[in-house]
Order: sequence, then structure tokens, then C-alpha cells
Amino acid sequence: MNESPQRNRNAVEKVITLVAASRISWEDAARRGVAEATKTIRDLSVAHVEERDVMIVDGEIALYRIKLRVAFRVDRMRPGLTPGAPDVEVTRWLIVANQTLGTGEVVAEIDRLNSHGPCEFHLLVPMTHSKSYARARRLSMLAADPVTGIPSEHVPAADYLGPDTLGMEQAQKRLDAQLAKIAAASYAATGELGDPDPLRAIQAVLSRSSFDGIILSTLPAGASRLVGADLPSRVRRLTRLPVTYLPGKEPGEL
Repeated sequence: MNESPQRNRNAVEKVITLVAASRISWEDAARRGVAEATKTIRDLSVAHVEERDVMIVDGEIALYRIKLRVAFRVDRMRPGLTPGAPDVEVTRWLIVANQTLGTGEVVAEIDRLNSHGPCEFHLLVPMTHSKSYARARRLSMLAADPVTGIPSEHVPAADYLGPDTLGMEQAQKRLDAQLAKIAAASYAATGELGDPDPLRAIQAVLSRSSFDGIILSTLPAGASRLVGADLPSRVRRLTRLPVTYLPGKEPGEL
């Protein structure tokens, strides 16, 4: 990723590489890659295609893969609320949460930040495993693959358990509900599901956007599947951004 300093301190030019895949075509893969990027990118333009290849299975194309080099601008200036009003500068905040998303602590922090001036929020929900999937995964690690004899801990869980559909549905439900609450309060927010590893999920978002700080909300240490190994300190070291850590209780059904 390259960043070029601009005279306008409110805008930063970035160039990143995206890799996307599709079962339909290279064009569809490119659309998917750009659609994913635009969850956090404004003013995006595809510079050029760097690589294209295919995956062949049984003599037929099973997957089209494409690598795109994308240029875009991260701009913090927004049009004024009324016609003729001057543009306003916003601060941008990345909220990282899963089971605590929508709790009083997170909502109160959003209100507090907005009280100091216009803000934009991007909600990132690492797709931690559902309890049933995590239990099945632990049990599967006790066995070996019946064909290869390889211990299951060396084989990706999705290879033999399939995707954690319930975990994805639960995370998406929390995300959609919180985005609706923020919109109802007339605040600006976007959101996405991310890698189960919160550090990888945060890195992916920061590669295509820019934030003033991170709000990290998890269950208390011991109950959270995100907090392990002092996650707040690791996020601070990784991002060099201010990190507000909000331990919270798991909300009831949304």
C-alpha cells in the first residue's frame, strides 16, 4: 500500500492491490472486489488489472481470479447540511465488536463522540465462531483424517465442518440491527463482516481507509473469544491509533 501526502490535510491518496475471485467471469470477480472495497472507500477508481488466472477442475474452469490495482482518495470533507453551507470536516472511527455490538457502552461512546463534532463510523464485526461450531471444531481436533491420517488440527475446519453459517447469520443480524439504530439517530455509519481474527480484520479495513481512532468492544477477558493475549494493546501497536476499549455484557436477542 502506498500513501502520497497531499496539500489538503483532509484528503489522502492511496493505492492498494485487491484480489478477488468469481465462478462466473473475470469481470464478475472485478465487480465483487470493487464492491467489497467500496464498503469503506469513497471516490474509488480502478487503475488497471495486474494479473488474471483461472483454477481448473476436471478440465473445466472452476474459478476466475483477478488482481486489481486500485487508486482512491480518503477525504474527510463533507457537504454542509444546508444548501450553500460550507463543507464540514468529519472524524472517522472504526468500531470493532461482535457479541457486544449494540450494548449501552458502544451506543454511549457513539453519542459522546458525536457531541464533539460530525463523525462517521465504520462497524467491523469479526466473524467469531458460533458456540455450536466452536464445540464441533474442538471435538474434530481429537480425530485424524480417515484418508490421510493427518491430525485434524492441521486441516482447516471449513474443509470438514463446512462454513459456520449460524455464526455468520448471528454476526450479520447484530451488524444490521446496530446500523439501523445509528441511522435512526441520524449518524453516518457503514459496516461489514470481517476475518475471525480481529487483527487481520482490522488490517484489511485500514488498508483501504483512514480513521482517527478505534473503539474496541468485547466481552470481559475470560468470556470473550476476541480478547485473548491482550487484544487492545496489540491493536494499538499494530495501528498506531488511539484505541478505546469498552468491555461490555452480551446483549439479549436483537
